[in-house]
Amino acid sequence: MHRRDWLRRLVAAGAAGVMPGVGASAAHGLAMGERASWLDEALPILPAEPRRLKAYDLRVKAAYAAAGARTPPQDGRVDEARVPAFLAMFSKGLPHDAYGIVDPEAYRALARAAAGTGQARFEDVPLGGVRRLVSPQAAFAFALDGLDAAMLGVPDPPMWDTPTFATEAVEAYWLALLRDVPFARYAEDPLVARAAADLTRAGAETTAGTLLARVHGARAVPGPIVSQFLLRPVPMGAQVLSPRVAAQTSGETFLATWDEWLASQNGHLPVRDVTYTGRRHICCGRDLATWTRTDYPGQAGVQAALLLESLRAPVTEGHPYVRSRNQAGYVTFGLPFIVDLASRVAMHALRAAWFQKWVVHRRLRPEELGGRLEAAVAGAPVAAWPDARFVQSDGFEEMRRRTGACLLPTAWPEGAPLHPAYPAAHAATAGAMVTVLKAYYAEEWVLPDAVAPSADGRDLQPVDEPLTVGGELDKLAWNLALGRAFAGVQWRSDAEAGLRLGETVAVALLRELRDLLPEADVRFALRSFDGLTIDV
Repeated sequence: MHRRDWLRRLVAAGAAGVMPGVGASAAHGLAMGERASWLDEALPILPAEPRRLKAYDLRVKAAYAAAGARTPPQDGRVDEARVPAFLAMFSKGLPHDAYGIVDPEAYRALARAAAGTGQARFEDVPLGGVRRLVSPQAAFAFALDGLDAAMLGVPDPPMWDTPTFATEAVEAYWLALLRDVPFARYAEDPLVARAAADLTRAGAETTAGTLLARVHGARAVPGPIVSQFLLRPVPMGAQVLSPRVAAQTSGETFLATWDEWLASQNGHLPVRDVTYTGRRHICCGRDLATWTRTDYPGQAGVQAALLLESLRAPVTEGHPYVRSRNQAGYVTFGLPFIVDLASRVAMHALRAAWFQKWVVHRRLRPEELGGRLEAAVAGAPVAAWPDARFVQSDGFEEMRRRTGACLLPTAWPEGAPLHPAYPAAHAATAGAMVTVLKAYYAEEWVLPDAVAPSADGRDLQPVDEPLTVGGELDKLAWNLALGRAFAGVQWRSDAEAGLRLGETVAVALLRELRDLLPEADVRFALRSFDGLTIDV
């Protein structure tokens, strides 16, 4: 038998879980003499015992660390007991009565299944229509790298009757009203000025200029509101991906009537779809909502990595091959490494977000708040009102003037997805992906040929302001997080908690990677979303 054929069959035996030996040789048609003649040459290609033991030791070390970690204390579903009829909780997809009040037994079945104890099953949760709950069992999924989802925590979201929640609700209604205002015109638009004044009265001191900063996040970021990573063509091998998105018809809204809203809450499929009028560069809140409606987990991180590689962006000083005389990174610390890491960490963030969503918080979506208020106005037998500063706000009144209802119109016919709001999964994946990219590339490097979209999104215009990798990656994360808020399906605190959860997930994975990689003296350093330096 030729040596190449023998090795192929030896590998097949190993893949089948059979150690080479007399029995294995016979099972695979290898004569004992053939095995003996090649064994000494074949053994060097098999895994070495010390390497196998190191992998085992690392897994045991990680398991002990996970077992000894303290789970952050969380109050979780405070409003579940405080607010009657589960009005402050997520219930979309379950059966609701004519006032949009969830069937209490259906909600309790969901709560029992989400507790993960006893014989309660998600299969036993009744639905109100044909749409199904989105992956609730993922709350209990495990991975063999990174932190377990149950080890992580996020701050509790604002409670139903607090001023903080009221301010969030005011902002949610204003973001819906501002969907079609071009970012380039925020400084001069009268509706933006009204929104800023109203948010200030609600407790969030804001001006027409700083409203852009609120959309960016806690810190003002220089340059256009849309990240460079969403405005540039993305090279993907021999192809180039256009940054233009489908332009949804201006002013188009959904779930703005009671019948449409109630059908959606009961899990029925929408009867109409979005209409588009060509394609354009992202130039307004509606476009950010469009991008985040159909992107896949990991997409933004992978595209940003591909773009940075095409620009030959410098890596961080902690990269092990920056000073190497005769080696370059590829499988580790090269393009496959960072593309895999940016995508893989998104899945870790999703698991962490899903645990918080289903097990810990089950927070209602913005559209559900609007329905609760509309039902109260219509004389529902059970009602609960948030803090008065919301119902007395200019944003709430302006929406009622336009639609004739208390409902919060969404940008999408399906409205919010069928999983709870807090924390935002898009924000969690964005926070995780951006964190690993900031750890890998030099954050202070200035991106060449910066651009900004025109007011109508048809063209890109040059920007003289220096825009750094770190700043534009932070901006990318906030773009993705707030795109869902512009759609009307997410709260600001959902985004804030998600971003920081993703950052925590990514930092933990980077720390674990240091033990798994062969390169010595690997060091990651990055700036957090709060502006602090993180050394890994």
